[in-house]
Amino acid sequence: MFTKFFATTIALLSLTLTTTGFAQTQTTEKAAPKAAPMATKKADTKKSEKTPKASKAAKAEVGVVSLNKATAKELESLPGVGPAIAERIVAYRTEQGKFSEISELMEVKGIGEKKLAQLRPHLTLD
Repeated sequence: MFTKFFATTIALLSLTLTTTGFAQTQTTEKAAPKAAPMATKKADTKKSEKTPKASKAAKAEVGVVSLNKATAKELESLPGVGPAIAERIVAYRTEQGKFSEISELMEVKGIGEKKLAQLRPHLTLD
């Protein structure tokens, strides 16, 4: 009887602490895992919603970037281009010389037709 009462009390206390934000770690009681994922899920949802909006906003402000003159950092400002692809573009340009057509960008690993179509409005050869 005492064990059942104790387990119920711990579960309620854990639920209360979890929903009010005071819980730091999950307990091993059976009722606690039900409450903890809800609190974790809400926090994860807020983080995941903010991250894409921030990066889309930053990428939306991109004007036109010169494919033959841009640094890797400048290329990273393009939609869908991260540090790895930006470095590959610069390395390709160093090894092969200047791009004569924007479509040559498809020779760079990680850039296909879809990504090229996404990038084309933001690129120039100047």
